[in-house]
Amino acid sequence: MFDRIALAQDLVDCRGKVLGKKGDVISGEAIAEAAATAPHAPRRLLSETFVAEDLHLPLAESPYRHLFRGPGVQGIVARALLSVRLPSALYDELLALKFSDPTRYRHALCTAVVTVRMLTAAVGEARALPDMAAAALLHDIGMRHVQARLARNTDPLARGEEREIAAHPLLGAYHLACLLGMHPAVDAALCHHWRAGQGYPWLPAPPTRSIEVVGVASAFAALTQPRPFRSEPFDPRGAADLLIAEAAAGHADASSVKLLVHALRGAVGEVRKVRFGRERQGHAPVVNRYTPIAMAERRPA
Repeated sequence: MFDRIALAQDLVDCRGKVLGKKGDVISGEAIAEAAATAPHAPRRLLSETFVAEDLHLPLAESPYRHLFRGPGVQGIVARALLSVRLPSALYDELLALKFSDPTRYRHALCTAVVTVRMLTAAVGEARALPDMAAAALLHDIGMRHVQARLARNTDPLARGEEREIAAHPLLGAYHLACLLGMHPAVDAALCHHWRAGQGYPWLPAPPTRSIEVVGVASAFAALTQPRPFRSEPFDPRGAADLLIAEAAAGHADASSVKLLVHALRGAVGEVRKVRFGRERQGHAPVVNRYTPIAMAERRPA
């Protein structure tokens, strides 16, 4: 799929600050340049913000109860998230999202807790987790720049609408690069639809394994949450089955899907010993009008 876009209108944050002018080209190079020149801004602990008051929501949700089996697991995940440090402007973005698009805000929270649980299942409670928690929390921020009618669409997308949706990783990565500089959140925003090279946008190299984890966590969170184009969510088993099938088809990172299954099983034993067994179908929605974003033009050789 394409690897750059020209802005059809100014890219503006929730405070009204212009991040990019109409006609500017947003590409991997532009994102890297924005990150390299981003000003240093004071950062606040997430524990001091409204987001801390909302963490109980995903931690207590039924689809994720299998992830938090065992003593102290919820506490480990919560500590990683409460230790996140971000500029105030990004908390403002999350607050604007909470009121303008509660479904997308909920998705951010759910992706963050699933990501942290997956990573703790692999490496335990590590100091690097707050940065990855922030990356998961902010990974879909580019959708705020997509027209509301597309973000909450209930009908199959037209070709032009597909391309508009597909631009959100570039927009989100650029937005975050302007505020955070070099940070895993920029890579998560850019690469969470990578899908083992079958997704978008086009990238010159695969993302790191930890960023692949964010992509799988985001997919699992989206599948297990209500969406206007589905009659009901997938249950955890159905979502895992779908991701396992996608990994087998080369459309999802198999190691990250194994890590998700390992976490759902209580993180007992070693991840490398996880084997996908015979096909067993969990609950899937009766009606699902989800429109996969089709592969578009590749970057010229």
